[in-house]
Amino acid sequence: MKAPGHPGGQARIFRVSHRSKQVKPASKAAPGIQKQRKGFCLAPALIAFTFLAFSNSFATGFALDSQMLILGDSRIQNESADNIGLILNHSYWWPNGEAGLYRPLATLSYLLNYAILGSGRNPTGYHWINLILHLANVLLALVLVRRLLEGREYAVRAAFLVALLWAAHPLLTESVTNIAGRPDLLAGFSILGGLVAYLNSAVATRWRRALWLIVLALITAVGVFSKESAAILAGIILLYECLCGVRLRAALWGCGATLVPVALMLWKRTAVLSATLAPEFPFVDNPITGAGFWIGRLTAVKVLGRYLWLSIWPARLSSDYSYSQIPLARGSAEDWIAWLGVGVAIVLAALLFRTRRLALFFVGFAFLNLLPTANLLFPIGTIMAERFMYLPVLGCIACIVLALQGTGLSVPRGTGLVVASVLASAYAVRTWTRNLDWASDLTMAAATVQTSPQSFKPHWLWATALFQTDPEHKNLDRAIAEADRSVAILSPLPDELDVPGPWNLAATLRLAKGDALAEQAARQEYMKAAATAQRSIAIDKASRAAYALRHGVPEPVPPAAANGIRILASAYLRMHEADQALEQATRARTIDPNNAEVYTQIADADLLKQRGEDAAIALAQGMFATSDPGLRQDLLKLYQSGLDSKGCAVVAGPRGPALNPSCEIVRRDLCEGTTRAGRQDLRQQLGCPN
Repeated sequence: MKAPGHPGGQARIFRVSHRSKQVKPASKAAPGIQKQRKGFCLAPALIAFTFLAFSNSFATGFALDSQMLILGDSRIQNESADNIGLILNHSYWWPNGEAGLYRPLATLSYLLNYAILGSGRNPTGYHWINLILHLANVLLALVLVRRLLEGREYAVRAAFLVALLWAAHPLLTESVTNIAGRPDLLAGFSILGGLVAYLNSAVATRWRRALWLIVLALITAVGVFSKESAAILAGIILLYECLCGVRLRAALWGCGATLVPVALMLWKRTAVLSATLAPEFPFVDNPITGAGFWIGRLTAVKVLGRYLWLSIWPARLSSDYSYSQIPLARGSAEDWIAWLGVGVAIVLAALLFRTRRLALFFVGFAFLNLLPTANLLFPIGTIMAERFMYLPVLGCIACIVLALQGTGLSVPRGTGLVVASVLASAYAVRTWTRNLDWASDLTMAAATVQTSPQSFKPHWLWATALFQTDPEHKNLDRAIAEADRSVAILSPLPDELDVPGPWNLAATLRLAKGDALAEQAARQEYMKAAATAQRSIAIDKASRAAYALRHGVPEPVPPAAANGIRILASAYLRMHEADQALEQATRARTIDPNNAEVYTQIADADLLKQRGEDAAIALAQGMFATSDPGLRQDLLKLYQSGLDSKGCAVVAGPRGPALNPSCEIVRRDLCEGTTRAGRQDLRQQLGCPN
């Protein structure tokens, strides 16, 4: 026997009535038809409301991760078969890094925007796709809640209130307004659409059931190949049947349909990630990775309490909660408040078991959608992120709306709609203002340092944005202050738990500060820059050694390991310490031979030592190793400055001054440069001696 209001229950009543030859009067059937039509009429209102809340998102650009995932990913810039192959056979962050994520459909959706739809570096098209996906999810939420309440008098009203309150909730901006939030939107579409498909398959028969199961499998594939957490759909189906249904056979078929694409994704993901270094999450991004089991789990529960509060009162939103914004759990008053909040939520949820099973299901819906990223089962790459609440917020709202139906707290229809509309409007206004924070890295950093002042990352981001967007360096002192704040938060950490990036930035800003000062004051800034760069180098070395020890592999030396060394070489050059500069620049070249800057540094050090031709050879080597046109121009200027005593090194060419390989010094330097660069093919073209 089906539970009251269970999908399909109404159809069974009609069959019984038909067998008993009872015909319902038209006047009895009309209200049901009217409610169905009313449900469809509500969709345009939801679309308009959601669009208004997010309409100013089109004015925002590529902030935070969007820059690297879209502007920095060459795979999406051309719709060639080779690029599609690179997307399918590499991880999500490739070629910029590795994070243990495999999301080819999300990357393919960026390819759709960039190359096929022609959005390129214009953010508007990406925002349109994100908003369309969210609108689809809002309508799916409306359909899902109404489907689950089918046969109940308040089904349409409750479904509309849930969708309305969820559509413009401010916590959703990190998934909708943030272009890089698209995996959350695709996973949300998969889970909501998958549940609707499953409910249809459960009441269908024969070929219709098979068709719905195929749809369920395809929708699941969209989700799991966009974001791994969509694999939780099978668990949500089982939870629903355990709480609200009795269809074990239908649940097994539904779970089977979802597990096929999940297994395919896991197989492909394993094959792709096995070819990369083992991903490891920095302690500063998620301190739980460095905590013991119980401290880590208690901290994760504390974060759950923060999520619950933001679901109710989303006033202070943040794009980052890195070290040390959320301290590890130590039994502080803040910890206890969060734990008690989670405990109260659990007790209230348990009270729903006897009388409000569907409301309890949505509690489970929220928890299961959050579980893969909650740091309860295993630590992930971040301690907390608002984008993880995209679907859990829907579960929380649906639980509250359904729990209040039929209780003493329920309100008349008109009053209830007014109250919900006021609350939804308040959410929409907060969403509207929050959208503006996503305009750029500069605006986001400025907002985040206010809401997460103890996190090192927004100070680092703000310093970077201030420096990069101000070529005249009018805000250099402010940028230095933010960079110093970032490293001050990190400085108590041991080197193996720290990260070099903020230290590199602080050193770079000190170099820029020194360049604007008189000689003695400038040297003080250069010395500070050198000391900061040395700390960065030590951090990088210690963290790589710790990684090698943990994984039993040789110590990795990625090109980024040369960043701090190049900065140190620059500091020594400014202090005219040629030997130290040459030593560090040569070391950096060994680590990252494709970087053009290091060849300029070696040449400058050679010039300080009065070795002009050695400088020319260094520039020639870099020119052949990197194909950087700037090095060719530097080499031309070097010859023109008097290195070429015969005056034959530079000749007029069709595009301006050009090198003359017939000149003895040029030929000699170019031949030596090709040898050092390993370009035997060019040696033959230049006619260099063996």
